[in-house]
Amino acid sequence: MPRRVAARSGMALILTLAAIVLAAGLALFLQARAVALSRAEQSELVRDRLRLAAAEAAREALWTLAADEDLQVDHLGEDWAAPRETTGEDGLSTWALVEDAGRFFNWNNLSVSNRATRAPRDILLDLMTFCGDFAPVVRVDALEDFVDAGGDGPYEADFYRTGEPPFQPPDRGLWAPAELLRVHAFSADLFQPRPRSGPDDLFGGDLAASTVAVPMALEAPIPVNVNTAGRDVLMGVTGLQQEAAVRAVLALRQVQPFESLAMMFMASPELAAALEGSVGTASSCFRVRARAALGDVHRSVLAWVERDAKSGDIRILQWVEEEG
Repeated sequence: MPRRVAARSGMALILTLAAIVLAAGLALFLQARAVALSRAEQSELVRDRLRLAAAEAAREALWTLAADEDLQVDHLGEDWAAPRETTGEDGLSTWALVEDAGRFFNWNNLSVSNRATRAPRDILLDLMTFCGDFAPVVRVDALEDFVDAGGDGPYEADFYRTGEPPFQPPDRGLWAPAELLRVHAFSADLFQPRPRSGPDDLFGGDLAASTVAVPMALEAPIPVNVNTAGRDVLMGVTGLQQEAAVRAVLALRQVQPFESLAMMFMASPELAAALEGSVGTASSCFRVRARAALGDVHRSVLAWVERDAKSGDIRILQWVEEEG
């Protein structure tokens, strides 16, 4: 009989110890879960704070753009074109930059016709050549069919239905640069950085740094801004024969931005015929990029806007927020 009592007492002790262990484990689990939830909440608060900070940095940059006193001339020496950076006492930093669309060639120019001396197609063919693509015709043909509303062309809907997977081309302007990778013969390799070997490297241009996709329905191509566009873009607009004139334009605008096309054409009359209808001295569409960072956590904003040529009012065309 004493043995049975002892056995029962031992079993009770074991069960009690097991219950204590389980209770302690549950307590540790709940504590760890509470800590994890607290950290997740703190991380979410930090992300929200960075999102608001990035949006505020973009908004302040756009206020500077809207406050531009001379809407007829846009150049890189103006307040809106300068990068804006701030760092708070808590380590939160912001950065914002406004770029005018006229600094680049707009892929969506191929979706509309114009009365300029040179068609957007011809400009793009030359620009891609200056960026090291010596066989751009198929790609430009495919992009033209991809973004135009017509159904005539070798790379229309019937062509893409036979692909893997098959899909329907949008027959509209591009909403984001990533859509270019769906166009026949386009690949990510075309947009890899290409360091120029020297100042005389005529075909060392960077396609990614020379082009944009403005997410806006167009009635006419967006002109290239002669005060902000780089050499590769200007060469694309003018063609290979005008290299000396382009160099002259780049040098002259360092001294004083062109206030009118008449001023530029007087400085370089040979450019007048080549640039008529394709260039301007101001811009109506702009891209703002902003970022907020705290430690290794980042939040970014990319926005496309249109500025009214008379009032300076800003209209947002696209606003994209990303983490990282």
